[in-house]
Order: sequence, then structure tokens, then C-alpha cells
Amino acid sequence: MSNPVTLDLVTPEATIPAPDNLISGPKGVVHTDIVKVRVSEDSTLKRGTLLMSDVVEDENVFVPCTVAGLSAEGPNTFGILADTSTIAADEYAETGVYFEGDFNANAVILPWEIEDDDHDEQIEVAREALRRQKIFLRNVHK
Repeated sequence: MSNPVTLDLVTPEATIPAPDNLISGPKGVVHTDIVKVRVSEDSTLKRGTLLMSDVVEDENVFVPCTVAGLSAEGPNTFGILADTSTIAADEYAETGVYFEGDFNANAVILPWEIEDDDHDEQIEVAREALRRQKIFLRNVHK
């Protein structure tokens, strides 16, 4: 007699993150890709962090966005981090980034923002640069 085959439909190790309402609006996410994300010091970048393209050590990477990067001349590309990533200093992680779609402005993390800043004012600083690349920040009421 043969042994029965076991089929595991659910693996107990995997977890599904709680909904965070990052994605919103009629289109949702239109374009996602895997890119290299780099930081200058040990960091945990949370899902929803705004990123911008940069060249570090002759390598095209994405780094946490700055206010200067929003207004810099040249072909800057912006994206929103799709997954929380822990990255060591001067290392990079290959992770998913959203490049086009509708996002909840309250859930987008602006790396330059400090605790005393008004989030809505800081979103307005970024809104136009992101809109040009089809990243739409929507005001979502709780």
C-alpha cells in the first residue's frame, strides 16, 4: 500500500500584513517594479516611504526622497516603497516600489518630515512633482 500525498494549502510561517490603506482611488497601483534601495546609515524604511532615483558609486539606486530632490533639475524618478525593508549602511536591498497610481496622502511617509511639521503642508510640497510622474496623492477621510 502506498503512502498518501499531503498537500499543504496554508503555511503557518507566512503572515499577511494588516491593511494600511496606502493604496486608494479609482486606479489603485498601475506600475510596480523591483529596484535597488540604498541608505547611508542602518535604517528600516517602512512601506509607504517616498523614494527618489540617485546615482551612488556609479550605480543607479533609489534613496529616501529629500525636498531638494523634489525640485532638482534633471530626470528624477520617484516611487513609493511597497514593502518595509531593513537595510544596513551603504548596502542596498532589492525590493518592490510603486511608480504609478493613487495613494492615500496620509499613509505616504515623507523622509524629511519631522514630528512638528504639518503633514498636509509637506504633502503639498511633494504633490506636483509626484503628479508629473503619475503618482497621485489623494486625501482620504478616516
